[in-house]
Amino acid sequence: MNIAFLHTAQVHVETFEALVQELAPQSKRTHHVAPELLASAQTDGLKSITAQTFEILEKLQTTDAVLCTCSTLGPLVDSFAQTNPNVVRIDRPLMEAAVKSGPKILVAICLESTRNATLALLNDCAKETEDPTSIEVIMCDAAWPYFEAGDMTAFSAEIDRAIRQSIDQDNTPDCIALAQASMGVATDVLRDLGIPILSSPMLAMQRLLTVANTSSEESTT
Repeated sequence: MNIAFLHTAQVHVETFEALVQELAPQSKRTHHVAPELLASAQTDGLKSITAQTFEILEKLQTTDAVLCTCSTLGPLVDSFAQTNPNVVRIDRPLMEAAVKSGPKILVAICLESTRNATLALLNDCAKETEDPTSIEVIMCDAAWPYFEAGDMTAFSAEIDRAIRQSIDQDNTPDCIALAQASMGVATDVLRDLGIPILSSPMLAMQRLLTVANTSSEESTT
């Protein structure tokens, strides 16, 4: 099996390499890190990096499957995947799991540039359920400078603080979805809330391997 990753931060290489070692240690893998994509998306919008993102994905998708680990780039990944189905959007499995957890979903995000893409995807997934979905967004933007500084302990602590401060004990959500892959570091510290904590890395990795297995089988038949 041959898989590839498109990251916008170096720290994700370690995260997903650990998951590869756990779930598919014999696979070949490629990690492409392009922090300039996220930086440009934040300042100039997604349209400014469409061609560049597509070019990178085109090169990577010679493998069995590709995972883009940046949720901000999600809409571009969806667009590319229309003709390249072996490309996986990091937060789609997460949002599918969130709507299955119940109608009241608390979504935590750290970047404003992620908000529209995240909510559009979540609402799209919610349309597949029969019950109306209630979505609350929690901005954890004060945490992001810690991530950029590489202080993952403070990053996790600030996400934890923001979420706890916002939860209404009389109207608790059915799940908390940590919208960005980097936010998964806060999963363990939030567990004592007694609410399902969903993060994208493991769910996306499982989806990537499913797509890769299917692609690999098709190429040998």
